[in-house]
Amino acid sequence: MSAPTATDDRTLSAECALARQPTYADVHRECRQTEDVPLPHSNGIFLVACCRCPCHRRGGAS
Repeated sequence: MSAPTATDDRTLSAECALARQPTYADVHRECRQTEDVPLPHSNGIFLVACCRCPCHRRGGAS
């Protein structure tokens, strides 16, 4: 099994996964998963993981 990549659907928000379709490219700006939300009182477990889409890199388009 390979490690997830930046464009792996499992690491993308629903909006960014949909935006991979040609007619929905503008949906990237609807993504709100721009940072990890940790599960309270846990070590490294996330309630919501941030979207790993390249469009969310610092200085990139959002």
